[in-house]
Amino acid sequence: MYREGMKTITITIPEELDAEAAAEAKRLGISKSELIRRGITALLPERDIDPKEDPWRRLAGFASEGVTAEADEIDRVVYDS
Repeated sequence: MYREGMKTITITIPEELDAEAAAEAKRLGISKSELIRRGITALLPERDIDPKEDPWRRLAGFASEGVTAEADEIDRVVYDS
């Protein structure tokens, strides 16, 4: 279910912050986990990411002229399924 290299953690946050996070994640169409990952990433110093390791960068060029993809390609790239 999870990509290799993912770790599950437990955090404690106020209920109000959890509710706000849930609402924002829903608005963005992402999970709370993804929202939290994005928040942590925004706080950390930038780092170079190997495109082979970053599923979103592997999709660069998607929908460009001459590039085709099957409907489930995003899931295969992002979730390695």
